[in-house]
Amino acid sequence: MRWLHIISRRGHVSTGEIFDVIVVGAGTAGCVLAERLTNSGKLRVLLIEAGGPPTSSFVSIPAGFTKLFKGEQDWNFETEPQAAISGRKIYTPRGKMLGGSSNMNAMMHQWCHPADFDGWVDEGATGWGWSEVASVFREQERWLGEDGDADRGRNGPMLIAPNRHARSLTRLFVDAARRAGLGEEAQYNGHAYQGAWVAELAHKAGRRFSAYHAYLEPAMRRASLEVVSGAHATKIDVDGGRATGVSVRRGAHDQTFAARAVVLAAGAYGSPQLLMLSGIGPAAVLERLGLPVHVDAPEVGENLQDHPVLPVVYRTRSRDTLKSAESPLELLRYLLFKRGMLASGGVEGFAFTQVRPGPVAAPDIELLFLPFEARREFLEPPQQHAFSLGPAVVAPRSRGRLMLRSPDPLIPPAIDPGLLSDPDGIDASVLWEGVRLSRRIAATSPLAEWNTGELRPGASVQSDRELLDYASTELQTVYHPTSTCRMGSDARAVVDPKLRVRGIDGLWIADASVMPSVPRGHPNAVVAMIAGRAAGWIEEAIVA
Repeated sequence: MRWLHIISRRGHVSTGEIFDVIVVGAGTAGCVLAERLTNSGKLRVLLIEAGGPPTSSFVSIPAGFTKLFKGEQDWNFETEPQAAISGRKIYTPRGKMLGGSSNMNAMMHQWCHPADFDGWVDEGATGWGWSEVASVFREQERWLGEDGDADRGRNGPMLIAPNRHARSLTRLFVDAARRAGLGEEAQYNGHAYQGAWVAELAHKAGRRFSAYHAYLEPAMRRASLEVVSGAHATKIDVDGGRATGVSVRRGAHDQTFAARAVVLAAGAYGSPQLLMLSGIGPAAVLERLGLPVHVDAPEVGENLQDHPVLPVVYRTRSRDTLKSAESPLELLRYLLFKRGMLASGGVEGFAFTQVRPGPVAAPDIELLFLPFEARREFLEPPQQHAFSLGPAVVAPRSRGRLMLRSPDPLIPPAIDPGLLSDPDGIDASVLWEGVRLSRRIAATSPLAEWNTGELRPGASVQSDRELLDYASTELQTVYHPTSTCRMGSDARAVVDPKLRVRGIDGLWIADASVMPSVPRGHPNAVVAMIAGRAAGWIEEAIVA
């Protein structure tokens, strides 16, 4: 396929054309929206993306995603100084390309926990309970594993496969976690999970199979879809209380596209920033920056959540680690057969459990298993044969915010996830218990036989104070930002449960920013579910 900055059947988009829908952002949500909104042929859709096509070879190589970090196809965000960890800033990668972060994540496919969605209903997101969303997860996936779980989808666009390239250490971790008492459940998606598993991946024949492949590539064959890449959205055009189009900057030129409706799919960072740049946000902030105020919406940018994770690293006498992934033999194996270490997703296993009694009988910790040495937020390659366990707080109480630094749309917003900031210290308590659980599993057979000692933080680091000192140098997130444009039934919610932006007609948001709280797990499938449901409501509203 020939790539252009404007990718379309006709090769150009006229600024005088009025589209039925403009979708801003071509990550997972935008790809799903583009496909679903053009499926019936009733709507003309324009998809706008700041990045370009996913042309890097590291996109398709499953274990190559960290090579994309801080490159041209990464937004390369960084948090504000985090008060709980001595003011350290945390690198936060996000995909800047068609397919977005689904082209640079660990490909893990999780529906997340039923309690997440029932909890959303309790927070005012009526119609988003487990009974309403479970069927969407099933419909959007094509499970390529063995039969035996009637809850799995077999006909959807998202190809999901078992990780048949997982390292032997990963299977030892799963066995050890089960022996440590975490549970023996054979399946996790579609269930109230408790246990340990080798991850299911968005994977096809040894290659990544992202939202770009599942949704956008098929949709781009349709005459009803136009895709403009290399276009940074600068504002939503509003006239008389209605969204009428989107302005973009392409190189040194500004351009405006008109539409009957606009859908934001720019994620938990991009969507609230664009709302505020367009005059929809906290009035005092907008006025201070000299921006117009169309809607005083004080919660735009508020409620930011992410999963904090703290790696615990162990030496191993095994040589079956991803330290060897770039060896000539492994490179040849992948190039010829699409097998071996490079066909792995990097984060190969995980476990869920509850380490602290809470109001809901659901996991509060996830243990990620990586068959390699995690170093400096994955920005340095492994230096020795090792494995890493990453306890992550999956139901955090802490909330942060995204703030507009400037009226210049090209200046990144200020990102403050407020990690470990909850006033009762529950998130930190859960994280420390997660570290101790990681140590218990690493000392449990059969993983224990391959564990030759704790590298970081070191066995001498035991107290909560010592663990906090270690977190001040090593804490990061699992790159799951959510909730900055939360949906709800109350007047302060940015969007209503049908994802319509309050106070502006013809404007929707359908991405991770609308989640009332971050779900327990890796939310790519949840984002796709949100966008799929939104597409039906949007088409119904426009066609009617």
